[in-house]
Amino acid sequence: MTNMKEYEEIIENWRNEYISNRNSKKGWEILENLAKLQMESDQGMETDDNTETADFDDFSTSKLISLIIGDIPAKDLLVDHQVVLLEFIPTSHPNVLRHVVRTIREKEGSIAFLKSSSLAVGIAIARRVTDNVAGEEIRRVLAHLVENSYICDDLKSQLNDLNGRNCSASRSRIYSVNSMQGRIIYLKVLLQIATERARISSDSSCIHWLYEEILKSVLDASDVLAQLDALDTFVDIALNGKQNAETLFKLNIVKQIYDLMEHSKESPDSGEIYLYGTRFLCYMARSYPQVLKSFPDFVRRLLLEIRMFDQLSVTGRLGAFDHFASLCFSMEAKQTLEEMFKDSKELDNTLGSAGAACTMGTMEMKCRTLQAVTLVFENANDKLAGSWYERLGGKALTHISVATIRKPFPELKSCVYDFWQQLFEYPTVVQQFIMFQGFADWALDEKSENGPEHELRKRQIIHRIIKLSENNATAEVINADPVFLDRLKKYLQPAAAPAPRVEEMAL
Repeated sequence: MTNMKEYEEIIENWRNEYISNRNSKKGWEILENLAKLQMESDQGMETDDNTETADFDDFSTSKLISLIIGDIPAKDLLVDHQVVLLEFIPTSHPNVLRHVVRTIREKEGSIAFLKSSSLAVGIAIARRVTDNVAGEEIRRVLAHLVENSYICDDLKSQLNDLNGRNCSASRSRIYSVNSMQGRIIYLKVLLQIATERARISSDSSCIHWLYEEILKSVLDASDVLAQLDALDTFVDIALNGKQNAETLFKLNIVKQIYDLMEHSKESPDSGEIYLYGTRFLCYMARSYPQVLKSFPDFVRRLLLEIRMFDQLSVTGRLGAFDHFASLCFSMEAKQTLEEMFKDSKELDNTLGSAGAACTMGTMEMKCRTLQAVTLVFENANDKLAGSWYERLGGKALTHISVATIRKPFPELKSCVYDFWQQLFEYPTVVQQFIMFQGFADWALDEKSENGPEHELRKRQIIHRIIKLSENNATAEVINADPVFLDRLKKYLQPAAAPAPRVEEMAL
């Protein structure tokens, strides 16, 4: 068993040994010994709990690997001596492998070689994709390589092995689960590749096969938990940007999930499918608001839930407002809702109900509802924010929030401050507050906050008012009394220093 001190000494000796004999042969010899050392240590930790052990110094390990591989040119490493890598990758310790893969990924020109002349190395890396430790770095490399059909075929083969008769070895590399759960877990691993791929490239055509595999799990009603896990993966895809969400829409995946939701309403034991599907569609709207026009009935049902919030269960109410916040998150989504309901009072009544819900229920429900409403105002322009705040309650909501901020409920006060911090991005809303006498009295009251945290939050609000009032672009909207502004500035000034004592004056 190697403890921390011994490990550091070994790493230092290897480093000195390599520096004194700096060549690729010596470097690979040290890397193989390093992988063997960590593998033996892991085995010892599994069999002897009483032996003194410590985590390896990951920093020194990373530095040693970067030193060795950094010296080897990309072509020499990945093409001329790829046989060494092909022997090293399948059996190396995950902690060593992740540093090796990261160093390869960061080496200039290595990705181009992995796509072509050293494709075998890329496939060898792909076969370690489920390692808990090395997996993250491996997925980052594979995100560059999935456009190669051979890499995709290998990933598909691993996925198919999970459904075969002789798949116990494959499943044990992931977790001890049945084939369906193992398949979903592996899909989540592949999803991380898809997410990284979307980050580095707008072309997702090479991973459309992955979307189809996930959809199969969503539509397979034989395992509800597997369905929910698969729906969650689509939520992650939708949240990863407009292009990903748009791809899901164009591939007809959104429509098939919506049809599944509609069917699930008729099955009393499938309520979770509808809930998860609702969450998926709302997050789709967050990234791709055009989806709202394709499913107007869904939007109307969600708005109806907000209007009937007092008749919902606690979890139903909290879920409805969380979904509503996601639905209205983007500026484009708000404008789409305005267009959809311009000839009715549905949106007006829904916002009025949302404002009322902020004042009703337990402390936790008030906080959660106010947090959701705060998100609604995160992306807006001044005109729209002023209009939506007025429909939420306007002066009545201002009166209630000022009354709440004076009460000794720290959690609720923090939520109100978060709400104001977001609202006070918009001059029209600020004007409504400074015209309210109760708010002005609270803002100038030096004793309104005793705790340092809330006093700081209050000063941030006052500073925001002053900043908007002095900005040429917003000063016309905020018609603040100059005397009131001077008193706010005086409030922000530090208290005068105490008069010196007689002894200090004598000195």
